[in-house]
Amino acid sequence: MDKEIVHAVLDKMGDMLNIKVIAGAVLGLVTHKYSILMIGFGVLLYLDILTKWIAISYAYLVEQGNEAPAFFDAVKGINSARKARKINSTEMRTRGVSKLFVYCICFLMAAIFDLMSMAAGGSSQIVQIVCGYLAMNEALSIIENLGDAGVKSMARLYELLQRRGK
Repeated sequence: MDKEIVHAVLDKMGDMLNIKVIAGAVLGLVTHKYSILMIGFGVLLYLDILTKWIAISYAYLVEQGNEAPAFFDAVKGINSARKARKINSTEMRTRGVSKLFVYCICFLMAAIFDLMSMAAGGSSQIVQIVCGYLAMNEALSIIENLGDAGVKSMARLYELLQRRGK
């Protein structure tokens, strides 16, 4: 890259830096609660994908003749399951990103509803309801994946939660 272009870009970034920092701080304060929620859901989605990989690895180890692989064997077996093309990280990553995008839309809808309700003099907890529902959905998926990965207590917990939900 040409040095003049780099210097021009750096000079432009420095223009009105104090206003940019203040605007960023205000934006951070306003969106702090929602940022924490999105980070939390990002972590839940990551755990969901990771536990799904562990479950696929466990099934692959069983398929290879290992009767009852330990949990950490399934964790270590992720690479061999990927090499055997049992795990398609591109598809799973795409599914995770699209799920996070859908969650963002749901949060935005709920936040707008809450703001409208407050502006009309009422109160609303739609964001809390939506958050609780989506978080519980992810938690159930993680528990199910761990059950599929051979963790018997998680399989029993998942069955118990499924019965309670009906």
